Amino acid sequence: MKRVLCLMLCVLILLSGCGGQEPVNTQSSEGSPAPETEATTAAPSAVEETEPPAAETETEAAELPEALDREGLIAYYEASPLEYSPVKREAEQSPESLPSPRYQQGEDGIWRSEAEEDQEAVLMLTGDLMCQSRQQEAAKGEEGYDFQGSFRYVRPIFAQADLVMGNLEAVFSESAPYMSELNRVEGRPHLNAPSSYLATLREAGFDLVTMSNNHNCDAGVRGIFDTLDRVEEYGLIHTGTFRGPEEPRYALVETAGIRVGILSYATYFNHKQEHLTQEGAELLLNPYSLQRAVRDLALLREAGAEYIIVYMHWGKEYSNEPEQSQYDVARELAEAGADYIVGSHPHALQPYERILCSQERVVPVLYSMGNFVSHQTRTVTKDTLILRLVLTRNEAGQVVLGEEGYIPCRVFKSFLGEDYVVVPVVEPYKQGRSSKYFLPAYQRITEILGPELEALGTP
Repeated sequence: MKRVLCLMLCVLILLSGCGGQEPVNTQSSEGSPAPETEATTAAPSAVEETEPPAAETETEAAELPEALDREGLIAYYEASPLEYSPVKREAEQSPESLPSPRYQQGEDGIWRSEAEEDQEAVLMLTGDLMCQSRQQEAAKGEEGYDFQGSFRYVRPIFAQADLVMGNLEAVFSESAPYMSELNRVEGRPHLNAPSSYLATLREAGFDLVTMSNNHNCDAGVRGIFDTLDRVEEYGLIHTGTFRGPEEPRYALVETAGIRVGILSYATYFNHKQEHLTQEGAELLLNPYSLQRAVRDLALLREAGAEYIIVYMHWGKEYSNEPEQSQYDVARELAEAGADYIVGSHPHALQPYERILCSQERVVPVLYSMGNFVSHQTRTVTKDTLILRLVLTRNEAGQVVLGEEGYIPCRVFKSFLGEDYVVVPVVEPYKQGRSSKYFLPAYQRITEILGPELEALGTP
């Protein structure tokens, strides 16, 4: 009898465990990368077991409540507030004071200008566009913040390009303290800045900013939404952070008759992504994974991209040497279909190389373009450049890289009365200006980048 009762009990236990409920997935999401120190921002490995397939992510995204307004979405994606007191203030400068941007987005999602479609597109790319505390202090006046001097000597160079882009490493939220008012939050630099900096970028000639970096969460979910609002108000194309699942994970720009796709990923978010829900971290941020990149590259090609540039926020700060993880991720992206790869985050220049892929494709990689402007004081953070690419269409109708080179520059704390200003150090771009710092900067920059990528100009 006892044996019969035991058998019946086992059957009941088995039946109760087969009620159709799937087992709970205990693996972490792609939006929560493994903890790392800021100085060693290693990229994920080639295959992330914790990465959900694209179909699962899309299914989860489809369940987002449709009735939520902006405030509802912010509350929906926020897990906890950051440790600072909110503030109230108006935007620093009205976007209406700026001329119309030269690119407009069509109903098909593609950004286009009215420039002649001559099938030759000149692109200029820069590294980190930072707006830190001492920059803010130097720019502050009675009527707000004026950053115009920072780009005075590169504005004429950008005017020669069809498309200018850089990595925007800051957030812009009027509801949070600026960095000059509160330098750190939860032990990390708090890179919140006045939105008039965006007006300066537009007036300097920037058309597009990549936005996936370790400071995305510095002002929380509201800061992500505020930053996207401000970037769009000031007429800048962007990719790298998003408001939700409905937004494309890329930017697609048609310039000179050539369709250029831009992707932007980061490997680290200063642990502040922990203030987002798991779904918020997955949908609002863009953490790198091979699966995600493969998906995005395929979607971008389907959308019509003929040439794809990937901005990677990766590597070790203040180092001229790439980490092994950077080499690994660059190889992954090249094999997955990227045409050109550029890096940011180290605040220092890193070498250039060409990767030969298994499909006999050659993919250039510039592992870090350094700071384009910042308040940082180390010599390694002051060497910078403007990367110049020329895309053309060959006789077979394919878009190819026709020319590539760079203009060596240096960031000065003060130069001819301007504060925190980036200055070309070679002719013809320095236009007769001189400094004892020009030649040493040129020598360091050319040595770091190596002989394969041409320096455009002479010291």
